[in-house]
Amino acid sequence: MTRAWVGPVRATLAVIAGAGLVVAAGQLPGTAALVPPAPIEVTTAPQLLPVTSAVLTCPGPETEGLASVPAVAGTSTVLAASAPAAVLGTALGALGPVAAAGTLTVTGQPSAARLGTTAVRGQVVSAPLTGATDAEVSAAGSLAPGLAAVQTFLRADGDDRALVATPCLAPQSDLWLVGGGGQSTRRERIVLANPGANPVTASLSVLGVAGPVALAGSATLAVPPHGRTTLLLDAIAGPEVAPVVHVTATGGLVSAVLEDSWIDAAIGRGADDAAPSAPPSTEQVVPAALVNGPARLRVAVPGDQEAVVQTRVLTASGPKPLPVGGVVRIKGGSVQDIDLGTLPVGAYAVQVRSDQPVVAGAMVERRSPGAGQSDFAWIASSAPISVVTGTPVPAVGTGVANGSATLTLSATGTPATATVTTIDAGGRTTTTAVTIPVDSVVSTPVPVGQVWVTRQGGTLRAGLTIAVPAGKATGPLLTAYPLGPLPVSVTQVPVRQVG
Repeated sequence: MTRAWVGPVRATLAVIAGAGLVVAAGQLPGTAALVPPAPIEVTTAPQLLPVTSAVLTCPGPETEGLASVPAVAGTSTVLAASAPAAVLGTALGALGPVAAAGTLTVTGQPSAARLGTTAVRGQVVSAPLTGATDAEVSAAGSLAPGLAAVQTFLRADGDDRALVATPCLAPQSDLWLVGGGGQSTRRERIVLANPGANPVTASLSVLGVAGPVALAGSATLAVPPHGRTTLLLDAIAGPEVAPVVHVTATGGLVSAVLEDSWIDAAIGRGADDAAPSAPPSTEQVVPAALVNGPARLRVAVPGDQEAVVQTRVLTASGPKPLPVGGVVRIKGGSVQDIDLGTLPVGAYAVQVRSDQPVVAGAMVERRSPGAGQSDFAWIASSAPISVVTGTPVPAVGTGVANGSATLTLSATGTPATATVTTIDAGGRTTTTAVTIPVDSVVSTPVPVGQVWVTRQGGTLRAGLTIAVPAGKATGPLLTAYPLGPLPVSVTQVPVRQVG
């Protein structure tokens, strides 16, 4: 008997478009004294304003910077852009983009080398990255709303061949990385980047199938100002078969990715970055899983209590139960992989509900019909899109075949509506209204260039998958990543001291 999909969502997601609350207050002169602060009052109604600054961090070449570990040759590139004015005009309504001038700049760190810049909204900045460096993508003035960036890596031949893409994200103090495996020829690197001017301390803990993993050596790392720190996960966690890494930062904020590379005997199985997942919650959604071969969902329970975890996939024709593993019990502090490889070939989102908070991510593989090389992608769970999301879409070619990109939109709880805007490499803009039925997905190919999604209604998530088909002498290439909400506006509450 198939168990029904049950269980209410207990957590209410309050999604606020913007960077927070801005409060302006006067400062009284005089000597310091232990007196009650002066009362304040709101002088005018709160105002919604476009953001005027935004900063994203890209990890840089993930295999660089480890002592005694050779780096993997390949091409790393950052692509950055601010959403077109038409997209932001819809997103901000009557506000529209700010009228002041703006700039978008990609800077290599810690050298502070300017790698690319533009003052034109909608123009993509492309910046190559080499060596043990990360990249800071900053936008000011009118180019700050709707800032998005992605880092790509391509190695088209050899055992290390892989296609990798990871979104450049705003730094955080608490991150979960879902990815990696326990094979002896599998290597996971944790890359931490600090965009701030002060050193940051990052502490790592790891959950595994048997519970919290006892770490060897120090799990506390110093991340230098405007720099990064890289370590091998195996060096502290050993050959854990299903690791989930928790990163907490003190003294500042960091960005983090888990780079997972795999050579199975003499066969290259590929590599990809696991970007941070959505924070622990009783509901998680992996927004894009294009299944065509081996695939798995990884779920971790951060708390001490056992979790009853229910999983289903969202399809173009509505929600479907998993063939196996639709309801499982996972011990507190542990991890379980759930097989998705028996699903029919197709585009899915994966929805997880639990009676305890969990984190989640999915891995999908592409393998040749024979025993040739392959590739895989990790896709983290993601937060719903509050206003707008998007990304530059890289051109990927191997000299044998060209890649194609697929946008997957999912709706949960209610139907969702969105406007999808694409800009191809020639500058041609196409705008399409899309309706996603309740608990379903809509997938569509998108051209090389840019893709932007404006939420019109409903609970909406998005992910991008890029694939290169297998050639006669080469295996397929694959990468995927979620598209999270982008900074657009802030709420300003003018106040003054009274009395």
